Amino acid sequence: MMAEGLAELGRPAPSRADHAATYGPDGMVFVGSPDEITDRILHLHELLGHIRQILQMDVGGMPQRDFLRAIELLGTKVLPQIRAELVQP
Repeated sequence: MMAEGLAELGRPAPSRADHAATYGPDGMVFVGSPDEITDRILHLHELLGHIRQILQMDVGGMPQRDFLRAIELLGTKVLPQIRAELVQP
């Protein structure tokens, strides 16, 4: 999908290494367990001090049940961990 979009703009597709790097700890793609996602968001918060994280989902045609499960995990696992870490008594 990314390669097609870039081709329309007249730009080359990223190399395999560049593409793989987007999935690493410092990449733009957030994948992993709820704990891994929480860690990524908290790490970014340490660097940026931001108060809002926007995540875009379903770019690749993820099955609806998986998409809904991911949303559920964000609300029931990730968000409570982030609030517990960032909210000071």
